Amino acid sequence: MFGATFGGWFQDRVGRRLSLALGSFLSAVGVAIMFISYLPTSKTNRCIAFLIGKLVQGAATGAVMAATQTYLSEILPPVLRGSGMAFFPTFTLLGQLTGALVIFGCLGKERGYVIAFGSQWPFSFVPIAVAWFVPESPTWLVRTRKVDQAMQAQARLDPPGTDTKAVINKLVNLIAHEQQTSKHATFAQCFDKRNLRRTLIVLFAVSMPNFFGIPLLAKASYFLQICGMKASLSIIFLILGIVLGLFANVASVWIVSRYKRRTLTLTTLSACAVYWGSMGVANCFKGGAVVWYVFLFSASSLSPTAAHAPC
Repeated sequence: MFGATFGGWFQDRVGRRLSLALGSFLSAVGVAIMFISYLPTSKTNRCIAFLIGKLVQGAATGAVMAATQTYLSEILPPVLRGSGMAFFPTFTLLGQLTGALVIFGCLGKERGYVIAFGSQWPFSFVPIAVAWFVPESPTWLVRTRKVDQAMQAQARLDPPGTDTKAVINKLVNLIAHEQQTSKHATFAQCFDKRNLRRTLIVLFAVSMPNFFGIPLLAKASYFLQICGMKASLSIIFLILGIVLGLFANVASVWIVSRYKRRTLTLTTLSACAVYWGSMGVANCFKGGAVVWYVFLFSASSLSPTAAHAPC
């Protein structure tokens, strides 16, 4: 949370590329701290080292998420914005799948958790390389009065035959109008009665994954072990659920461009409400909770993906 809040301010000062690169580098530093957290002799010091590593990585992840979402929203044309943003949950699930496979491979190995920590390094360094090659956001360059650089960046983003100068001129006029109508914009104005409805809609949209239980689905293996399932088997079911979710997210890239956002949101959230409620009811009957949970966990992995669309 703090990383995302600071990252939003920071990327407006230094640009989207540098914010992405620095956030990814700090994430690698956090991984390094966790990787060596087993070295201290006392348990307390090991816990402190691990906590520091998680805090650094968490702050860096928040900053990276803020930078990537802002960058995409500024370079994607409106017709592709829904489909483009649908890739976020897709790659979130892909990351969970990678983590689950690594954990499955580390089961029973001596200090397997160290291997799991180290496996995060490639995913921290890849965004640094990407930030080096991608052009800066033309929108940010125009806001900082670097129109010539914005022209060059937009030319790299535009397909052949596009009138890049016309695109930049339109962007310049749009930002000039925005700055004239909101010279003293503040966070407090988001909660002014004129803007409150829009703010509440945004807060609802970004909270959507938590509403349909994504944090619980990510911990499915833990809950299955609590119900009595073996660790290795519970991770297999976790992998199954993530794979189903990936298929559904790939489908949602097409779905969000064909159907209304509110219809998708209401439909998928209603299905998830039934699924989660039935899991609670199944717990009232001896012996049926685990089977029912496994079945509906797979169904839940498929149903909520289109609800990511408003985000």
